[in-house]
Amino acid sequence: MLDWLHELFASVCGQNLAHTWAPGGQLLPCCQRCTGVYVGTCAAALVHLATPPAPTRFWRWLHGAFLLFMIPAGFHWLPQGPALRAASGIIFGFGLVAFFWLPLQKTILPAAKLKNSPATLSVFFGTLLVTLVSTPLLGASESSLAAGTLALGTAAGAGTLVVLLATHLLLAVREMRRRFFSPRVAA
Repeated sequence: MLDWLHELFASVCGQNLAHTWAPGGQLLPCCQRCTGVYVGTCAAALVHLATPPAPTRFWRWLHGAFLLFMIPAGFHWLPQGPALRAASGIIFGFGLVAFFWLPLQKTILPAAKLKNSPATLSVFFGTLLVTLVSTPLLGASESSLAAGTLALGTAAGAGTLVVLLATHLLLAVREMRRRFFSPRVAA
């Protein structure tokens, strides 16, 4: 499975061997930062499905900051290491999902009860913390089970991004069709 994923991710990841984990001796399909992006995307999507947060102004600013954190981390303005590369990817993945989720809350999932209760925030920040801690630990592990877990999280995150992008494209086409090709009713 890892060979197939390695080929798949070769088009979107530099796969720098010095920045790629090999838990249990099995090389992961993408670098530490990309692994973080995809694992973070998967975790964030699960949180948004389980307990969708209300998109308050603070929530949007927080996730905007998550996206912007990739600038100093990605341009190596901060000291680099496996944990920071993975963390910047995870935080970026959480930010991506939050912004991709906004239109879905208005169109596809309007019945979802949106709230930022203490329980919702605990689930969100707890999941973020567990993902930030467990991903580098799994990456540095000597277990082949850790490699499978991270590869599965990476594939699930990539699949999640594909589904979110496809959904947004369909929503855009639907909106364009509604605006430009709907029959006009004369008053």
